[in-house]
Amino acid sequence: MQKRYRINCKSIWKTLCIFMVLMIPIILAGCANKNNKKNSNVPKENIKKIYYIDTNETKIVSQDYTPVSTTKEDLVKEYLEVLNEEPKDITMKKALPDNVQVEDFSFNEDRRLTLNFDSDYKSLTGISEVLCRATIVKTLSQIEGVDYIEFYVNGQPLIGPNEKPIGLMEGSDFIDNTRAEDVYLTMYYANKKGNALVSSNLKISYDGNRSIEQLIVQQLISGPGVIEGPIDEEMKKSIPDGTELNKITTKDGICYVDFNDKFMAHIPEVNDEVIIYSVVNSLVELSSINKVKFTINGETKKNYGDKIPFDGLFERNLEIVEGSK
Repeated sequence: MQKRYRINCKSIWKTLCIFMVLMIPIILAGCANKNNKKNSNVPKENIKKIYYIDTNETKIVSQDYTPVSTTKEDLVKEYLEVLNEEPKDITMKKALPDNVQVEDFSFNEDRRLTLNFDSDYKSLTGISEVLCRATIVKTLSQIEGVDYIEFYVNGQPLIGPNEKPIGLMEGSDFIDNTRAEDVYLTMYYANKKGNALVSSNLKISYDGNRSIEQLIVQQLISGPGVIEGPIDEEMKKSIPDGTELNKITTKDGICYVDFNDKFMAHIPEVNDEVIIYSVVNSLVELSSINKVKFTINGETKKNYGDKIPFDGLFERNLEIVEGSK
């Protein structure tokens, strides 16, 4: 009896395995057909977009999304919840930090949605704040009955860099970084002798695909000969060859610049101070930046060359600029 029982179990198990193998393709095909049918049945007007930022934190991008809620109140909650989740696409990331929360929101008769954030929203500055605001406004402005959106922080209107309230915003206020526009920048390069800086006001075409900080540093790396605008013949490149910008961010008035190790190379014909302050002075021309902090491949270096302390914060230095007092 014991032997016959073991043989029967093996036979049953073998039969079940064969059945499962035969059924897997059928099950998968059924799931695929179900998903395709689900996607094809969604009306085009019901497919909306959730806006994120790219992983380089330079522009806004989007993913298709079909909301399940129907009322304005529920749609706001649903969209905010999705905006707080990391997207599945690895080329995107959410713009709203985990510590920043919407405490409450309200609607007004003029089709205005007011979002009231907690005090942590103030930790967002510069391009990070603008991109975060853009993803929220462009996402929520898709809701029927929401024409305008305004931001409050702790019950007070959000204040912009000019110390004035940001005010009402529409989705069309934030472009998807495809339209070029001219910006005017003051750049600092080495003089002909390499012992001082020369300033030049330049007009540069800017398409929004990079932050202004990135644009400035990358133009410094390229040198003055490739920039549109009047170039002083006395100017020359002030950044060591092979230098690459790893990352640049601005927070609370401090611009954090991370170069590769080529930035540490000495240029025989240019003073080390000229190299450093060509970057610092150019960046501090932006109203959002007061100081600059350097790192090399993510690490702080004690000195630049033999004499210049390199582990602290750098402020504007006009004494090294030709013609400045």
